[in-house]
Amino acid sequence: MNNPHLLIRPLHPDDAADQYAIVSDPRVAVNLMHLPSAELTETHKWIQEPKTGRHRLAAELNGRVIGAINVQQNLRPRLMHSGKLGMMVHPDHWGQGVGSALMAAALDLADNWLNLLRLELEVYTHNAPAIHLYEKFGFVSEGVKRKAVFGDGRYFDAHMMARLRHPEWFASQPTPPETRPLKKPEPAHATIRPPRYPDDVDDLYHIFRLPTVARTTLQLPSQEIGLTNDRLKETLPGLYRYVAEVDGRVVGIATLHQSQNPREHHAAGLGMMVHPDYWGRGIGSQLLDALVRLADNWLQLTRVELEVNTDNPAAIRLYEKHGFDIEGNHKLHAYGDGRIADSHFMARIR
Repeated sequence: MNNPHLLIRPLHPDDAADQYAIVSDPRVAVNLMHLPSAELTETHKWIQEPKTGRHRLAAELNGRVIGAINVQQNLRPRLMHSGKLGMMVHPDHWGQGVGSALMAAALDLADNWLNLLRLELEVYTHNAPAIHLYEKFGFVSEGVKRKAVFGDGRYFDAHMMARLRHPEWFASQPTPPETRPLKKPEPAHATIRPPRYPDDVDDLYHIFRLPTVARTTLQLPSQEIGLTNDRLKETLPGLYRYVAEVDGRVVGIATLHQSQNPREHHAAGLGMMVHPDYWGRGIGSQLLDALVRLADNWLQLTRVELEVNTDNPAAIRLYEKHGFDIEGNHKLHAYGDGRIADSHFMARIR
């Protein structure tokens, strides 16, 4: 729609009623993360809470907001080259070019003002018109996230799509360091237990800041002990953690973070790290065994997901051994150790 009366502008608190009219429409809600019971006060709160890195644009026609798009830049230092996109248009204006106008404005912002190299989104596999629109603007599917969301009485799968800028800049990547030991190390039996604050802070701090660990996670070797202290002290809804203790020393940690969104409550993200002195000694398997039992027998999770750098074959084999399948591949995912790594996204489905 090349309509001179269509205005693309920043979202304003006065837009709450129009925004609510869009998200509460069942034809829209089924393709979002909302519940049909969402109330107007929730929309008011969301609009009135600007967040660093979040850029929200509205499409206004004849004084009424008929669509909106969000670009959320990732603020983690090693992911700041990337952002996520989400969009909605009122059904009365589907097929009229509103989505294209919003996409053009969002991509101008991402490319020419935020300098994002990677822009990603999720779209349910049944939403063919949205998929076609995203493909028109250069997004390609990187894989399918199975049972991503529950709604309208069923699970929805989702395409993970991304649009990359300047991938040729990263055609040549540093060779990953050799991590295999010269000889097979002896297995180590660990005590798997919940972390103890503050007793475990020092041991975990020395794992978090090791460059060889940081390379394969999203940590930084410059991490200060105060951050580790705060992370271990903090308890959040849906956060479950185990550490591995060997001879009185914590040598690894694994976490599950269950989504608190009702439509994703069946799913949790998994993260793990082990001290390099204990790589190949079964610590990762013992931590994963404990988390899988927790996920299956206590949390009744349907989906456990994770991301792992494609240049970390030992971790990929470990996850496959515990029932995780590769669903796709995030290109130009995480910067660190002088390279920008691709990452598999993997999941274990019950």
